[in-house]
Amino acid sequence: MKVRGMKERIVVGLVWEGTYQEASRGDIHQIIEAAKTRMDEIKYKTNESELIGISIHDRRGGFIHYVGWEVDSCEEIPHGMTSNVLPEGMYLISRHKQEKKMETTYEEIKQAIQDKKLTPLKPEEVDAYDPLPIKVELHSLETVLKGEKEFEIHIPVIK
Repeated sequence: MKVRGMKERIVVGLVWEGTYQEASRGDIHQIIEAAKTRMDEIKYKTNESELIGISIHDRRGGFIHYVGWEVDSCEEIPHGMTSNVLPEGMYLISRHKQEKKMETTYEEIKQAIQDKKLTPLKPEEVDAYDPLPIKVELHSLETVLKGEKEFEIHIPVIK
């Protein structure tokens, strides 16, 4: 795991809101599929092969999940889509490996943040109900939803 500064990133795509139970039964997969079928509507993508998922844990028992692509400009947001800004700053970067459980990877990330004496970023307007209020996952468009179990994770942090 490493910590590095990143520029502001704008992600345009679809949004899902629900419970952890709904997410665990696969409800997020529907929004990922919908985003994939509508990806050509999004202009100015910086990397078409990289699907970004942003989870904001802002409620008890659930969260908001954005699925989309990083764009250079969001002057034109397709109907029914939204934009989300990932702030400039420091991010702890990790890789989830196929042989691990997701829970294990996120526990290791929480421990690394603590060991490095960092604090996960929490926007002022968000009541955080998770030790990692914002989770960013970068998935390969080719393998997401096809048993893909390896992807990069970015957690915004402050010193």
